[in-house]
Amino acid sequence: MDRHALKIPCNAMPFICEADYSVTLSEMIHADRTVPFHVAVYLLRGSMEIIEDGERHIILPNQLFFLKSGVHHWGEKPFELGSAWYYAHFYCEEPEDGMGELRKGGYYDKRICLEKEQGKKYIILPKLADDTKENRIERTFEKLVDAHMHGDIPQASVWLWQIFLTCTQSAQDAVVSNSYVRQMQEYIQAHYIEDFTAEEIEKVCGLSYKYAGTLFKETMGQTIREYQRTLRLGRAKQLLMETDRTVTEIAQTTGFTDVFYFSKIFRRECGCPPSEYRKAYVPGI
Repeated sequence: MDRHALKIPCNAMPFICEADYSVTLSEMIHADRTVPFHVAVYLLRGSMEIIEDGERHIILPNQLFFLKSGVHHWGEKPFELGSAWYYAHFYCEEPEDGMGELRKGGYYDKRICLEKEQGKKYIILPKLADDTKENRIERTFEKLVDAHMHGDIPQASVWLWQIFLTCTQSAQDAVVSNSYVRQMQEYIQAHYIEDFTAEEIEKVCGLSYKYAGTLFKETMGQTIREYQRTLRLGRAKQLLMETDRTVTEIAQTTGFTDVFYFSKIFRRECGCPPSEYRKAYVPGI
């Protein structure tokens, strides 16, 4: 966990002291300061650099960044001209001694709903959160700023709480998703030469093959079969460079039962046939 991550107790509401919209119309560098309040910055467009306690952070559109009170932060590079963002300055009590972290499942998306025992816990905010779920954070931040501008501090604080929960849910969902993808990666790496089935993937991760495939592609940028093919081709290139086996033997060794299909896929992915790849990278064989 980041040493400057914010821990927000569940039994105390944050208090917003300032919230607004801002845009750079001329060169601007973040102020060099240490403040007694926390800061939340949601970037709408452009880019900005903020350094906190020596650690440099680059914030991009649709990202939310938290700065901790009492920690020195500043900027060195000017914000991109035309950058626009929402921001909120807020106070929030530190968790009491003995408080534990609130795990996922202790609240609902649409409203805050904590049981008595859950109120004795805290949530941990990520330093930087991507607004990946239909710009939910942006829409909530807009409501927060509007409520604050109309003097409704309690409602603005409720919207800020909703942003906290959205951030922690997204971070926890990412951890769970990465765990499933890692399980699938490890299985495919161990069995990439074999023709494993959809049922075997389901057994490995405990998800339906359709959902597992969607999750895998969102995380890896490749389908399960594309990832398997990438591993096969990687092994084939290694064998072409390090051995004198025939192309047919290498195709069979790496799971391609049809040498003509292997050559077609190799040419498409690597830009040349297997034999030319060998000549280019291993002269003399």
